[in-house]
Amino acid sequence: MSVAADGIDKVMRTNKPMTESDYKSLLLKILRAHAPSALENLRHLKQNLPGKTHMLMIGIHPGQSEEGFFDIVVHLDGPDLYVLNKAVAPYRTLFEVQCIDGRMQPDVPMYGAEEVCFSVNDAIVDVSIEWIEQFWCEFGGVGLPAQVFGEEGYGAWPNAIYSAENTQYA
Repeated sequence: MSVAADGIDKVMRTNKPMTESDYKSLLLKILRAHAPSALENLRHLKQNLPGKTHMLMIGIHPGQSEEGFFDIVVHLDGPDLYVLNKAVAPYRTLFEVQCIDGRMQPDVPMYGAEEVCFSVNDAIVDVSIEWIEQFWCEFGGVGLPAQVFGEEGYGAWPNAIYSAENTQYA
């Protein structure tokens, strides 16, 4: 059984709707389980980083309907964005939620807009920034400044900005 399914089963057995705290805790467990693949993508991205790259922008892109879909994607900043991003295209996605054969991959909780009393997209961005911060410090950066942001202004966290010299906030 997946981490997410196990967590959902525990919440369902209590007959209580999932709280924001429950959701964030479960989502962080799921993201942590996928950290090795995100780190691997960052390693490949660092090795293939075009010389004209000025900065990395790590975007957390939640779905507009607040159902629970989201992607975490690295965007390179510098001259000719298309060429820069195309050079690292296979490694840009650090996390992605997809529906494959009617199942969520990875198995994250999904909601209808009326099912929760909190902003799913705000929770996704907040937890994702926390997750990125944890593995970014472990990874040691890429030698360029990096900014983490929630698309459309979602999330309670300010944008996280890392300096080129170290992994601390700039």
